[in-house]
Amino acid sequence: MAVLVIYATKTGAAAQCIKVLAEEIPNCATCNIQMEKPAIEDFDRIILGAGVRDGKIYKPIRDFIKKNHQELLKKRMGYFICNEKPKETEEIIERNIPADLKEAAICIESFGGYKAHAAPKEGTDQLKGIFVDRIKAFSENFIR
Repeated sequence: MAVLVIYATKTGAAAQCIKVLAEEIPNCATCNIQMEKPAIEDFDRIILGAGVRDGKIYKPIRDFIKKNHQELLKKRMGYFICNEKPKETEEIIERNIPADLKEAAICIESFGGYKAHAAPKEGTDQLKGIFVDRIKAFSENFIR
């Protein structure tokens, strides 16, 4: 089972989450959608992840979902967001992931995050504000 993790990040939180996911999921390939175009036809399982700003997931992932909506329905999907406002998680997911994709998803989760101005400085704990336990639980659920 090969898994493709596609992500977009602004402050780096999603990229940090990807590192943990890649350690937890065997045969996991990663793709920063801002740097390369993913070959989704080569994978039966895909995880999409993005940071959130002003209640919206980053545009590259929003655009990817719109463009590939029907193809994503044929895949085993997981979605994660990085948001620093846990109370808004359900609302953000509701607004950003179409209902049929949510319904078909294996798992959807918020991994935490941080505000752009509070992103960890180089040399400090890059996972500050990230819920590593949620990433590990998500990984376990996704690969079952």
